[in-house]
Amino acid sequence: MDKPRVKPSRPDVWTSRAVTALGVASACLAPVVAVGAWLLMTDPALATDIAVSGDPWPLVEAIAEAISDFLQRVLTTF
Repeated sequence: MDKPRVKPSRPDVWTSRAVTALGVASACLAPVVAVGAWLLMTDPALATDIAVSGDPWPLVEAIAEAISDFLQRVLTTF
């Protein structure tokens, strides 16, 4: 009598999905990090405020404002 077929396990499926998720997350976060670095290098008042207070919240607000301005410009051109 034949043995019943057993579906082979695919341990590489979760690895592939994890790598894909990591790639998508890094592709989404890379521009945000770049905007933050650009703001710190080009705005000395912001960099000084963060260095003195130790609070990164002004940087977060500046990043949100820069992204908001960018989206408004893109949406108004179309």
